[in-house]
Amino acid sequence: MAEIIVSPHIQTALESLRQRLDELCTLADNLGQQHFDFVMAENKRRTWEEKSILYVTPRLRDNTLTVTWYEVHWYGSKELKTRRMTKKVIVKPKAKYGYTMETLLKRAQSWEADMVSDVELALIPIRREASFIAKALGQLNYIAARKK
Repeated sequence: MAEIIVSPHIQTALESLRQRLDELCTLADNLGQQHFDFVMAENKRRTWEEKSILYVTPRLRDNTLTVTWYEVHWYGSKELKTRRMTKKVIVKPKAKYGYTMETLLKRAQSWEADMVSDVELALIPIRREASFIAKALGQLNYIAARKK
């Protein structure tokens, strides 16, 4: 039985989808950076109790893009240079493409609530598209593997 060569169209589709996934990661990263820059500027004027504890970041691994919100806490002494940060994942509902606003806004400071809402609403279509791309990449990889 002769070996079947993977179609160049499949290779092109795989490359195109991976490129789009990279673009989506960049978009998500930019949204996270907007939130971070806003928070850092505002935190300078705030007391510890008023500072933001939210942080969002994308992660691209293989064919999967996840965009996760974290709750950030600090411990240790700044003066003794023992201050460390811990990040706790805020769990997103599995069947959804986004977080519930209630979950995020109960952790958000009042001054950042609009920014958190805007960022999350912009991330939902990114997560949705990324999930479809991941499924498509999985199917195309299956086709490519079966032809070898």
